[in-house]
Amino acid sequence: MNQPIDKVCIIGGSGFYDLLPTPKEVVVTTPFDNIPVHILEQDIEGRRIYFLPRHGGKHSIPPHKINYKANIFALHKLDIKRVLSTNAVGSLNDTMRPGDYVILDDFIDFVFPLTFFEDGFEVCFNSGKRLSGVIHLDMSEPYCPEVRNSILKIIKTKNSHSTGSYVRTMGPRFETKAEILAVKRWGADVVGMTNPSEAILSRELVICYATIAVVTNYAAGLQKELSHQEVLDIFNSRLTELKSLFFNIIKNLPIEQGCNCAKHIKT
Repeated sequence: MNQPIDKVCIIGGSGFYDLLPTPKEVVVTTPFDNIPVHILEQDIEGRRIYFLPRHGGKHSIPPHKINYKANIFALHKLDIKRVLSTNAVGSLNDTMRPGDYVILDDFIDFVFPLTFFEDGFEVCFNSGKRLSGVIHLDMSEPYCPEVRNSILKIIKTKNSHSTGSYVRTMGPRFETKAEILAVKRWGADVVGMTNPSEAILSRELVICYATIAVVTNYAAGLQKELSHQEVLDIFNSRLTELKSLFFNIIKNLPIEQGCNCAKHIKT
């Protein structure tokens, strides 16, 4: 009997709008706002790789308008069990410089509540088990340790990387100097507008999720002024290398056998 093909999805952030050389488009319908999710797909070296740009193909979706539930539920429908994402971030830590990689290990997120499990919603897993009701999710370790370790094994060859905590703000504006000073005191290393929603929803659907963040600027008050063009320029300077890193990480991921992330929610 043929083994099911191993599936991995890359979610691209600001400046990261394509990845696969000759993909086909997969359109997935979800219960969320009746808006189909468009995902690119290609089989490479025995793995089925998916690519989803969270802001749309040409950065047409601002952070507060991203349909996170539709995006992550679409991955669930495609039976994708592992996700690698990338985020452009501002640095609150002077040891994390523009162009550096940060492998996220924790986050702070008080922006808005987000869960699949509300209003009677029910999720069915391939095992046949169903899950509904109120879920109080354990996020003591918010990023999948197995996928993070796979990232770290590959990226340790790069000098410009570290690990750190992400704080999420609403956007789409950049933060004020007072806001940055406050979250820096909380212990955040980098700031962005999107990541925790994906991490939370992925965990709820037992999808292993981890992130490579790219520092594109210092946050407000740590440099003279901020611009989105600066974010894109710095990210683009890392884009070719970042794509190569993702393919290398995927190539070296062990075949999916289930993960400890499942212990955080009963399926």
